[in-house]
Amino acid sequence: MNALNENLVIVIPARKNSKRLKNKNFKNFFGFPLFEWSLAAGLFLKQQLSGLREISVVCTSDDDRILDLVKKKYSSSVQAVRRKPDLSDDNAILSDVIFDCIYRLAERHVIRMDDYLAGSFILLQPTSPIRLKDDLVSFCRQIKYLGNNLSMVSVNKNYSEVKDIYEIIKFSEVQSDFLLGHIGKKLLEGHEAKKDKNLAFVDGSLYLGLMSMLKEKGFMPAAKTLAFPLSIKRSIDIDTEEEFDDALVLIKELQNSGIEYVSPKI
Repeated sequence: MNALNENLVIVIPARKNSKRLKNKNFKNFFGFPLFEWSLAAGLFLKQQLSGLREISVVCTSDDDRILDLVKKKYSSSVQAVRRKPDLSDDNAILSDVIFDCIYRLAERHVIRMDDYLAGSFILLQPTSPIRLKDDLVSFCRQIKYLGNNLSMVSVNKNYSEVKDIYEIIKFSEVQSDFLLGHIGKKLLEGHEAKKDKNLAFVDGSLYLGLMSMLKEKGFMPAAKTLAFPLSIKRSIDIDTEEEFDDALVLIKELQNSGIEYVSPKI
């Protein structure tokens, strides 16, 4: 089954608690709460992928402020799902969160559960708020090349520390200018990052996969996960105040360069 023919759920997980940067998902980022930038990206992707049979954009959270904003500002375009306490702590598994969104929407008769469990998902982490329009358009265009049983994740060749760095393994079956290859092993130590290796930072900005594969093999199945290289100068996954400030600097640089990115609307 081709991804273009499947139902699709686009999930933005925005829980309340965060260890290193308190309440970061609701922290003001260039005039909007941080998580709202991923809502904007989700709606942009939905527009680009309008050929799918059915697309649902969902924000799942245990934060009343986040849920209230979604219901008031995005009532006609984004589904708000209150996350269960056992899916809101540090031990929660994101795949369980995605499945919970489908179960909860089915209970509310918003979707047909079986149709979505047989479909695809896109995960947009709110800690990666800066997504270029060109990258999102290319990501959507790339979906038609996926075929069966494949996942795709955004990566960036530019990184400054060994954090979520993976080997990228090229293979001849990929017929695309956009794809580097597939995700190999994760680097655990700094000394593994040799210059002769083809490495990239898995930035959390874009994940796409089949629900059936997510249940069986997780987000990045071995030899089945394609790497989608971003064109952005550098990716930022916000966990600290310093990374938050770096993201603000980056977005100003993009503005000064006239590079378009997807942002929320007032």
